[in-house]
Amino acid sequence: MNKYKKILVISLIIMNCFSMSSCFSYRDINKVLFITALIIDVDNDGNPILYGEAFKGTRGATPVGTDERILYKGIGKTVFEAVRNMNSTSSYKFNYTQNKAIIFTQKAAEYGIDNFIDFLDRDQELLIRPYIAVYLGDPEKLITLKMIEEKYIGSFVVQLIDNIGSYSRAVKLTLNQFYNQRGMGDKTSVITIIDIPKDSLDEKIEVNGGAVIKKDKMINVLSREEGQGFNFLMNAISGGTLEITNPCDVNKFITLEILKNKTKTEISYYDNIVHLKKKIKVKVDFGEAQKCITLTKENIKKIQEKSENNIVKACNNVFQKYKDMSIDIFDITEEFYEKYPKIKIENIINKTELKVEVEVEIMNTGDVKNFQ
Repeated sequence: MNKYKKILVISLIIMNCFSMSSCFSYRDINKVLFITALIIDVDNDGNPILYGEAFKGTRGATPVGTDERILYKGIGKTVFEAVRNMNSTSSYKFNYTQNKAIIFTQKAAEYGIDNFIDFLDRDQELLIRPYIAVYLGDPEKLITLKMIEEKYIGSFVVQLIDNIGSYSRAVKLTLNQFYNQRGMGDKTSVITIIDIPKDSLDEKIEVNGGAVIKKDKMINVLSREEGQGFNFLMNAISGGTLEITNPCDVNKFITLEILKNKTKTEISYYDNIVHLKKKIKVKVDFGEAQKCITLTKENIKKIQEKSENNIVKACNNVFQKYKDMSIDIFDITEEFYEKYPKIKIENIINKTELKVEVEVEIMNTGDVKNFQ
């Protein structure tokens, strides 16, 4: 009996291998265009305008692996219709499984992202892992950008946002995270803003702050300068730098490299006030000094204190700005109701007092202790 069972199991495995749909074959790939980035704009009547960047493997090309970047544009009353109209100009079928980025123009984000995202969630080929971003300029200028570093805008945006770990003033969000945030707490999210720098030596894209989205509409811009304070409050810093005045020359600066950061949140409610405490611990290396520096114990202590004060100031400034606007971009509403589900408060951020405690630890001052 065991012998027959083994034969049956082996037969089923073999049959399954033949019947399962596997990866694209060489023949399939030559009939498919893989979309690598989608840009969603809107016209003056509210109709979506879709721009697609596609990857096409070139059959029989030399060298092997040569590919072609093809651009498409579609307009419709809905995103689905725009997709079909875009596909009608191609002799190949579009495939969205390799899409890297969803980019909304500022006009589309201000009009309302909820007009476009149902298709992105409903279509089986479109994944929810891609990063989403808002682009402030002309979408046709973006889609036709010719970068030296990377041919495909979708791939470059992913690499750019993944590299945010080395830049503490930028924000990032995936489509999946946005889906979660748009229905929770204050229904507010901060989405990466990308832009084309005007002073660049060649064509490229940069991360340039965050788009504040409330109830699916873009209502404000979190500037790059505010990004660091926001990221410290949200425990979203994995690297970057701190710049402070040089204790040996107040007209010069010192740069500290952030190695590690941990922000702990404590929330409590008494005296009709929501008390929000953020305990921030930062480990840094000494990166650079302008002019000169003598790293005595006293100067190191001054550097630590100045760094701590700068972080506290950055956090308080961005918090107060959005409190004055009654916009909770800090997930306070979600944190509060998780702890106090039975207490109902309208617009929680207006009743929130922030206290920031910062501890900066300098791990290494480098091989060169002093600089003259």
